[in-house]
Amino acid sequence: MSPATIGVAALGAAAGIWRSVFALHMLQQDSYHNGRFLRWVVARPGARWLWQLPWKAREAKKPLAWTGRAKRIFAVTAMLIAASAPFISIFAAFVAPFAAVLANILLIPVQSAINAGFVRQARRKLNTIRPIVIGVAGSYGKTSTKYFTAAILNEKLRTLRTPNSFNTLLGVCRVINGEDLRPDHQAFVVEMGAYRRGEVAETARLVRPKYGIITSIGPEHFERFLSIENIQATNYEVIEGLPADGAGVFNCDIPECAVLADRTKHTRVLRYGITRKDVDLWAEGIEHSVDGMRFTMVHRDGRRQAAQTSIVGRHNVQNILAAALVALDIGLSFEEIARGIFKLEPAPHRLNIIKGAGGVIVIDDSYNSNPIGAAEALHVLAEFKTGRRILIAPGMIELGALHEEKNEEFGRQAAQVCDYVFLVGPEQTKPIARGLDKAGYPASKYKVCRDLKEATKGMQAMVRSGDAVLFENDLPDLYSE
Repeated sequence: MSPATIGVAALGAAAGIWRSVFALHMLQQDSYHNGRFLRWVVARPGARWLWQLPWKAREAKKPLAWTGRAKRIFAVTAMLIAASAPFISIFAAFVAPFAAVLANILLIPVQSAINAGFVRQARRKLNTIRPIVIGVAGSYGKTSTKYFTAAILNEKLRTLRTPNSFNTLLGVCRVINGEDLRPDHQAFVVEMGAYRRGEVAETARLVRPKYGIITSIGPEHFERFLSIENIQATNYEVIEGLPADGAGVFNCDIPECAVLADRTKHTRVLRYGITRKDVDLWAEGIEHSVDGMRFTMVHRDGRRQAAQTSIVGRHNVQNILAAALVALDIGLSFEEIARGIFKLEPAPHRLNIIKGAGGVIVIDDSYNSNPIGAAEALHVLAEFKTGRRILIAPGMIELGALHEEKNEEFGRQAAQVCDYVFLVGPEQTKPIARGLDKAGYPASKYKVCRDLKEATKGMQAMVRSGDAVLFENDLPDLYSE
């Protein structure tokens, strides 16, 4: 090879390795799922493959975490790009996404061995401490229910919950193996998330819950599961391994959950809801205010208990009832549970009510969005009547074949509530805009913005005292174009 050829190949390799940082960042945000990452790349090859430069990784909402796995994938990716450069010359600059996927595949045996070691270590520690474990699964409401259950149980038991959205097998292992789980913990509340069949079962086999809560069944991650039946089966995995003296706890306001409750025979079944009274625990007299909610819990044995909380949202009454039902079964009194409810705080970025500057109310529901939660967030926004109601939203993702339908429906719902709407992302929000248009919403009352920064700036220029602003969802960097 001539010096010029070597120089061009070296330049291609250097550019490819530089660009691989962004590829790794996006692969990590997609939970190292090769197939989904490649589909994301080819959906917009110009922006995501051919011309992309890695400065976006430095400006990201969620920066690349240089974990051990990330470092291993980057090292192998760099070697693959460097090895290809003598053969493909300057084109080595463009192989970063595919080299990262190949590196991820080559490292499967290594990663599997590391993961198995983490699981063994966590199992040994759990077997030593032996807390009461409550597993929480469901399409929506898992994180809030986890927070509420732990907070209420803390009125009587020293209780640990998995933090934030640590809901995968390795995330739970990290909590157990670290300093979070201590010998004095009496209860452990574990959120169990999944992108495929079997993932909830993996976590359940590790922690062996005595109680399993299914908060909801709906089209979240429909793009991955492809059917409601698959979503039902995946969430039911938290129930399948429960002992006979444990209990499955079901939100029977949702028909798909009620079906699962009716078919459960191997363990006790506890039911809750707010729309029906043939359950073990329900709520009556739900009242919203700027300061939160009041309602009465009613048990099937006739006991009643008034409750008050700064939490808002009718779906959160369901989540509170799930936590209360577990606490009652463990042995807490209704009075202890009511005290715990009064102290509840919302999970971060899930319908948090913030009194902003200048008398503006901010409703922060930006963590995630789904059809049920988005509709409930609009219901909460409608409760504020001191000024205009403003929505900032990029729409919902991972709905697969339901994407157009559910986002358009959200647009129609928003048209009934909002005085002004900022849509974040010209492509992603087209179905919402269509829903607004079909509902007869004036075009002058909504604006399509490039990004959240532009939408926030526009809102700040028009907002005034008494207005309420709902931030519904904040998409990850994979959807930021």
